Amino acid sequence: MRSEGSVVPPVSGISIVRNATLLDYPVEAALRSVLPLCDELLVNVGDSRDDTLERVRALADPRIRILERDWGEERGRTTAVHSQETNRALDLCAHDWALYIQADEVLHEDDLPAVRTALAGAARRPDVEGLVFDYLHFYGSPGWVVRGRRWYRREVRLLRRSSGARSRAGAQGFRVPPRERPVRAVSSGARVFHYGYAKSLRALRERRRLWARYQGADEEAWGQWEFERLPGLRPFDGTHPGAARDWIESRHWPFRPEDCPRPRWTLRGVRSRLSDAIERLSGRRPLEHRNYVLLE
Repeated sequence: MRSEGSVVPPVSGISIVRNATLLDYPVEAALRSVLPLCDELLVNVGDSRDDTLERVRALADPRIRILERDWGEERGRTTAVHSQETNRALDLCAHDWALYIQADEVLHEDDLPAVRTALAGAARRPDVEGLVFDYLHFYGSPGWVVRGRRWYRREVRLLRRSSGARSRAGAQGFRVPPRERPVRAVSSGARVFHYGYAKSLRALRERRRLWARYQGADEEAWGQWEFERLPGLRPFDGTHPGAARDWIESRHWPFRPEDCPRPRWTLRGVRSRLSDAIERLSGRRPLEHRNYVLLE
């Protein structure tokens, strides 16, 4: 591949997924959205209680390599299993550059040229270890986005494997051992459309129960989750990725923020609202947690 006269290096795509139907993940959309950038795509499919494996197989693309994995018992595990399984896929990549996509994340086709251009430039710089993507977090439905301290603004999704960076914690981002330092990165100029909270209340409650199961907590208590009228909610007036349109159009559920309860006032909530106000006025987020350092 070439971009504006520069050679784009080969890319290995990686993803992990388990119980995609039960948790209503748009896994086909996620994988299709990155295939134009990938020379291979490794999908770590954990043992599921639904038809997840069949859904991934049905994509029938020769670039897709399916890793059928036993992720272990759900009860008593922590969400660190997600980073462990991400690293298993990362270790099997054929190429130095790896593009990571989660099962509820989708790239927009309009952004792919920017990714290719940014990657071609990064490949010429030995100091660059990754590319950062901006995030759009959808909440309640694909018609609403949320922004605020609880929602990360950017994350590394294209990684130089020779940097030694590894997926960490719940697989949100990557760090470079042994000191767990942030990844040195540049902007990709692209967006990740995150649909993790743009689904039915039933699916979100099931995901909460799964988190409780991992941690050995009370599943019933965790499952009593409700949408809230978050202060950072805004209508989304842009276009969704083409790969996600079938998934979006096949789901019709009502979501009206004005019908949702307001979040309870807590000290943590007050701090978040203060941080959000500062961000709206200055564009900066005080003491923001980042898994990356942006290079010039």
